[in-house]
Amino acid sequence: MLYPQSNRFRRVCSLNGLWKFRTVADDYLPREAVADARLMAVPASYNEIVTEKPLRDYLGKVLYEREFSLPAPAAGEKVYLRIGAASHACKVYLNGEEAGGCINGYFPADIPLSLRDGKNRLSVIIDNRLNFHTLPPGMPEYGRLTINHDFYNFTGLHRDVLLYSVPEEHIEDIAVRTVVGGDYGKIAIEVTPSGLAGLRCTVLDAEGKTVAEGGCELCIPRPRLWSPQDPYLYTVRVQTQKDEYEQSFGIRKVSWDEKGLLLNGERVYLKGVGMHEDFWILGKGNNAAVNVRDFELLRWLGANSVRTSHYPYSEEFMHLADVYGILVIDEVPAVGLNAWKGGTFRPDRVNEETRELHKELIRLLAARDKNHPCVVMFSVANEPATEEPASRAYFEDVIAVAREMTDLPIMIAEVTKFSQVSQVADLVDFTALNRYYGWYEEHGWLDYGAAALEKELRQWHEKYGKPVLLTEFGADTIEGLHTLPSEAFSEEYQTEFLQETCKVLDSLPFIAGEHVWNFADFKTKQGVIRVRGNRKGIFTRERQPKMAAHWLRRRWKGENL
Repeated sequence: MLYPQSNRFRRVCSLNGLWKFRTVADDYLPREAVADARLMAVPASYNEIVTEKPLRDYLGKVLYEREFSLPAPAAGEKVYLRIGAASHACKVYLNGEEAGGCINGYFPADIPLSLRDGKNRLSVIIDNRLNFHTLPPGMPEYGRLTINHDFYNFTGLHRDVLLYSVPEEHIEDIAVRTVVGGDYGKIAIEVTPSGLAGLRCTVLDAEGKTVAEGGCELCIPRPRLWSPQDPYLYTVRVQTQKDEYEQSFGIRKVSWDEKGLLLNGERVYLKGVGMHEDFWILGKGNNAAVNVRDFELLRWLGANSVRTSHYPYSEEFMHLADVYGILVIDEVPAVGLNAWKGGTFRPDRVNEETRELHKELIRLLAARDKNHPCVVMFSVANEPATEEPASRAYFEDVIAVAREMTDLPIMIAEVTKFSQVSQVADLVDFTALNRYYGWYEEHGWLDYGAAALEKELRQWHEKYGKPVLLTEFGADTIEGLHTLPSEAFSEEYQTEFLQETCKVLDSLPFIAGEHVWNFADFKTKQGVIRVRGNRKGIFTRERQPKMAAHWLRRRWKGENL
């Protein structure tokens, strides 16, 4: 699953920009060019752009369409369409004929195209409806969508749309595996398909100097190891007689023990945030400027890690995490597997069909992100109903696939309380807990909340003996609202909430990390506890800091509190 790249053998053309757009019926087929259409920006969520409430909240199929022309392909050249992400599933048509599609709203799809001379018409039909066999799940009823995940059901072509060409005999995939030992780094490069004529690999350092070359087994003397302090990247140039591709990678070793995570043999305490792909006007639309701003803010905070809550983030985001040295807990879009009245894991709801998709998405995530040194852990779900007995067999199967695909530690972000008894906690490597004592429970009473949190954290560790991550904790805050003494929703209360929670964490030796919820305010469905979305961000949706961000910066940078 190589990201499109231009070189002497390959070409890339962006189809981002303005497309034609409209809602369509379920039986619609784009046999002719669309009429009565409006303009829509790509990549972006249409929900954040339109001004009509019925369209903003529309449930069903929408059409994106545009025309394009390319120079005639060279003899033997293959042309593909890369859709970075379309939420939640899509079918692609070229000149009225179906060409392929995507099965999930958070993974890229590479679709072969047979272009005709002159103009070609590209049509993408997206369906934003969810059901119990999609991830995340949902249930359309009464003309609306019932969901258990707390972020907006954005719809659109959310990531870059690219046309790219490759030679007929081309490099399909590259996997770079590194082993750290003493004063050397061993590099094993697996190229798919095998047996390509004239295969040669060259490893370049960050300055472009050759440090190793030859076949697929190489050794780098005295390598610079990748870490948050020194996110050093190498590049392997894979060449054949008819193709070429350059893949960045970092040399690092991830391990863990009963106390937590180690990187290159050194203990790492995870300090960071949960995030969302969410920005005003863009919605979930991928944007380079927003991505860079977010990483600049993470660096300003002194954060060293993020969790891609609650789905895989864009390939561009993951590359920036490599460059900035931000550790990533990579999460599949298994959110909302809980709180369904009458149970979640049952034959007529989240069942074998859902589980097979879940396993396939884990395979896709591991395949997509295998060369990113930033990835140090995989999360196979967020807040599933692990107290249900039927969740055991479901997650035994899912986690087994994750073990096959990666040698990194595995976690599930648990919302199940200790008293409810998780059926899966022994299957994972880290105990990861989302807890809001002082907000959803013991609301307004931070001292009682801290005592309840400490009690439960100790219970989990005493029973399972695993390192504990607090993967979510936070309080909704309206920027600019100040109270003395502090009250809920004020900036003072959010700061005190984080302070009291972190005192508990600092007192417990088995805590392996803290991820504040959330990095920035984000859009949700409307509700009585949501004032224009979830306001737990330490930054506003426009990426300006609240008081809590300044306090976290002092904490994470080790400055005087």
